[in-house]
Amino acid sequence: MVPLLSVGPTVQFSAVHRFAASSQLAGPPTLLLVLLLVLTAVPGFSRPPQQGAAIERGLQAGTGAGVEQVLTQSTDFSGEWVVRNWQNRTERSAGPALGDYTGIPLNEAGRLRAETFDAGEWSVRDLQCRPHPTPYQWRAQGAMRITKEIDPVSRELVAYHTQYVRSLDRAIYMDGRPHPPDYAPHTWEGFSTGRFEGNDLVITTTHLKESYIRRNGPTMSDNVKVTEWLSRHGDYLTITTYIDDPSYLEEPWIQSVTYQWEPHTELEYFPCTIVNENISDNIPHFLPGKNPYLKEFSEQEGLPYEATRGGAETLYPEYRAKMKNMKIAPIKPAPRAF
Repeated sequence: MVPLLSVGPTVQFSAVHRFAASSQLAGPPTLLLVLLLVLTAVPGFSRPPQQGAAIERGLQAGTGAGVEQVLTQSTDFSGEWVVRNWQNRTERSAGPALGDYTGIPLNEAGRLRAETFDAGEWSVRDLQCRPHPTPYQWRAQGAMRITKEIDPVSRELVAYHTQYVRSLDRAIYMDGRPHPPDYAPHTWEGFSTGRFEGNDLVITTTHLKESYIRRNGPTMSDNVKVTEWLSRHGDYLTITTYIDDPSYLEEPWIQSVTYQWEPHTELEYFPCTIVNENISDNIPHFLPGKNPYLKEFSEQEGLPYEATRGGAETLYPEYRAKMKNMKIAPIKPAPRAF
């Protein structure tokens, strides 16, 4: 029997023809086998429909796609990226002011949790090297790396992995596995699954620890569910985050940030070392109603204090009319750093 070649339909038909010529007197069973070999030699029958369609798209696009190249219906996000905080500079540099909760739909519990925050908690040895949580990590300073985990046999995409300067490895599973039960452990990175919607990667994350969503106190609870959309436009990657937290937010909080592809960078090593700063053996915090710094932002910016407390109502243009009837304290100049 002549082996079926796989270098192209023309060569395949030649092999089949030689086989048929040598089997003309073999009877109907042999003719049926010959017909089967002819069908398997035709690309439409011998390849999976998705791959055949991808190759056809490649041929129509003039890319020469064939056995060597298969176009996909997804986008490759892997590579080295650098954050560009163009949308909201207050997230970086000196960070937002204490007591500035504008733009965040905090409910009463979320506001109370934010007001107990004391930045001195970063001196506590248990917290000095904690990684930034998802989704705050997107807005942290520095580079970011996305890699692909590929099944070595099927060559299917199993997961994306994201790494940042101050983070653990975050797996985003693409193989359809379910999220774990509610009682499963919660982590800084959470449990993430992804799927493609057109060219966008949509990520759903659960099982996150309670942690900060802004540097000045606003916090997400461990009941939070985070949805992220990754949209790539050439060398630019836009990440839109949708934080749904029924414990601390009146409605979901939406943000976006942009990264730029930078192939000439490498994600640096982050050598975090725990030290004893000899400040206190207690956890720095403020009891409810005892934080003396909450009004500094409104007094320095000439804003009604009530308007800086956050809440869903403050996110919409109609709130401006309500602000006209609010009391504004005399402006106090901000203290000079030097």
